[in-house]
Amino acid sequence: MLGRGRRTAPLAGLLELVAVSSPTFWIGLVLISVFGFGLGWFPVVATVGFGALLLPAATPAIPVAGIISQVLRQGLDDAAALPFVDTVRARGASHTRLVVRHTLRHAAASSITLTGYMVGSLLGGSVLVETVFARPGLGRVALNAIVDRDVPVVLGIIVLAAVAFSVINLLVDLVADRIDPRLETEQAYA
Repeated sequence: MLGRGRRTAPLAGLLELVAVSSPTFWIGLVLISVFGFGLGWFPVVATVGFGALLLPAATPAIPVAGIISQVLRQGLDDAAALPFVDTVRARGASHTRLVVRHTLRHAAASSITLTGYMVGSLLGGSVLVETVFARPGLGRVALNAIVDRDVPVVLGIIVLAAVAFSVINLLVDLVADRIDPRLETEQAYA
């Protein structure tokens, strides 16, 4: 790692491990218990308003954020070991500039690619989230359509998911091309 943050690395690793290994339904129940019932910050039963969307949105996002955080942290560690880091430090760049301007660009490429892939898991986990929060949604519609053998609805949902997945992966590819400095070098020599 880049020197700073060594004290917080074990805590970050523990939080990532807990986020990745916790089942989605359990995360949802904990969020409801703590932020809905305990603190009263978010409505538990409401289906209208921005506050009603935060807990159901955070529930599947926490495990995905844990995985992406692990990959990003490993990428930052790998990028910090590359020779260009010594050159940037020799030029007098601050630690923040080194991370934000240089090593983060190297580390973010694999994290962004993984983010596009993880969208599929977010779509797949929607049935659990909708069940825990008792909310109507596309996951429950898909489950009912499968049980009822309603082929047109199932096909429609599959096509919608495939289009969303394709568009998100196209955006991920475009962003990765702009961020990854190794691709800029390859394109300059082509």
